[in-house]
Amino acid sequence: MGREHITNLAAIDGVEVAVVADVVATAALDAAGLCNAAASTDAFAVARDPSLDAIVIASPDDTHANLTIAAVERGAFVLCEKPLASNVADAERVVAAEVAAGRPLVQLGFMRQYDPAHLQVATAIGELGAIRHVRSAHRNTNHQWERPLELVFSQSLIHDVHTARWLMGTEFSSVTTQVVSGPRPVEHVVVLGAMADGSTVTIEFVEATYGYDIDVEVTCEHGMVTAPQPAQPVVRFEGAGHQHIGDDWFGRFTEAYRAEAADWIAGVRAGEVRGPTSIDGLAAQRVVDAAIRSAVSGQREAVSPPFVTSGRT
Repeated sequence: MGREHITNLAAIDGVEVAVVADVVATAALDAAGLCNAAASTDAFAVARDPSLDAIVIASPDDTHANLTIAAVERGAFVLCEKPLASNVADAERVVAAEVAAGRPLVQLGFMRQYDPAHLQVATAIGELGAIRHVRSAHRNTNHQWERPLELVFSQSLIHDVHTARWLMGTEFSSVTTQVVSGPRPVEHVVVLGAMADGSTVTIEFVEATYGYDIDVEVTCEHGMVTAPQPAQPVVRFEGAGHQHIGDDWFGRFTEAYRAEAADWIAGVRAGEVRGPTSIDGLAAQRVVDAAIRSAVSGQREAVSPPFVTSGRT
């Protein structure tokens, strides 16, 4: 993910990727070589470096909160990959640090908000009346490791949670989670969400074997919208037709990542956060927390409002 950001940022006029940090020195040097940057093994020193205008955090999930806070405390803009933190308490600490800084500084890497297919859905629903239901299907292929439920949510389904909040403009009030195991600990997950305005959400996740595939559909009062699949040619050869899907998120969301980087830089230059915020990250983390609790309890679990953080509103 860090390499994707390096490539996209280095391609923007007037942007210099000045330093790349990784705890593994050879990895830092290798990545820094993509853009003739300096290399470091001390990420916190980089986050606190006053000579840098902005920081991208694409490190392991459990380091996101502390690195973001370190950058925010010195007034730097941050693009942090999701999740904002590995738990609700740490996400609240990030939001509190940003409040203390006195202005928005943190953008979350919910890149689907920049994806052309998702943007087409957001535009099309405008004339169809109130949203009644959103369905998001997330088919992910992982050939190299088996993920526990917590990682499935924090690495994958948290995107679908944000998509629902973004499209619907309302918050989750409660969730019910059903998990099916098989050869992997988590084969299939279904989350049923009740929203504050009475609408509903269904999020489906499958560890697929055929590739990486995302579907979104929105049902409104007067019609429904389904996200188009990315434009790919259909090749007919030797008695068969084939359309490439891809087996990871980089191919599916290449254009979204580029647009995200460009908009983030435009926001940094304007002194503002234009994309998904730390509050969006906290809200998604609270939904994930409730969904995991529901998987354990077998009951519907309430979701705490995202705007109540450490006594602040």
